[in-house]
Amino acid sequence: MSMKMNHRESKIIEYVNEHGSATVTELSNYTKVSEITIRRDLERLESRKAVIRYHGGAKKNTSLEGKDPIMEFKAKEAKMCDEKKRIGKKAAELIKDGDIVFMNSGTTVLTFLECLEKKNVTVATNNTAALDCQLSSGIDILMLGGNYSCRTRSVEGDFTCNQIMGIYSTCTVLGVNALDLENGMTTSVYQQSMINKSMINHTKGKVILLADSTKMGRISNFVSASLSSIQIIVTDDKCPPAYVEGFREKGIEVFIV
Repeated sequence: MSMKMNHRESKIIEYVNEHGSATVTELSNYTKVSEITIRRDLERLESRKAVIRYHGGAKKNTSLEGKDPIMEFKAKEAKMCDEKKRIGKKAAELIKDGDIVFMNSGTTVLTFLECLEKKNVTVATNNTAALDCQLSSGIDILMLGGNYSCRTRSVEGDFTCNQIMGIYSTCTVLGVNALDLENGMTTSVYQQSMINKSMINHTKGKVILLADSTKMGRISNFVSASLSSIQIIVTDDKCPPAYVEGFREKGIEVFIV
């Protein structure tokens, strides 16, 4: 079974996780679909252990928090769902027909991938979740090899970096764990920082960061890139103005969606 949730299911997860629980009627009003459809969605989500159903609704499944890496990935996918979709759509507009694009791991980049339409693009990626995406016919996935990480649903390690070094992309699109005006782009996983550095170093064109507002001002353990390596940042309209201004002062083009 595909582990990729559709947009409505992601919104349901986000709502339930935020409120702790929700009735079928609440979710029907929130997603603008029938209660019958919501009940079917909740059945599927419960089968994946994403929620716990009760009569007339569903509640957050806290039993697997911090224990199941697949559930952790799904939870990340559900967060800031609408913002990520807008960010991904804008980033896709920046890609030209014929581009060869590096794309890293994470969830925001998956919305970018699904928004690539009516273009012939090759995407070289370590993100195995990309295989679950619904793609346009002109999109070719060049799946990198390496050591598989269940936590990030991606491959990593020296083997992956060596493959990246054999490719020169026309641009790179990167999801972000943490982004700061002084410390740049950082991540909590060392191996992922090395993947990000390799992609940036083997890009002939622009490096595009996809960063929702919750990532701003955060500093993680391992440096992926300084801001001098970044040309474009796409973020949502909740991004603090001080960060938008700060990025632009450093010569970075910022798109707010």
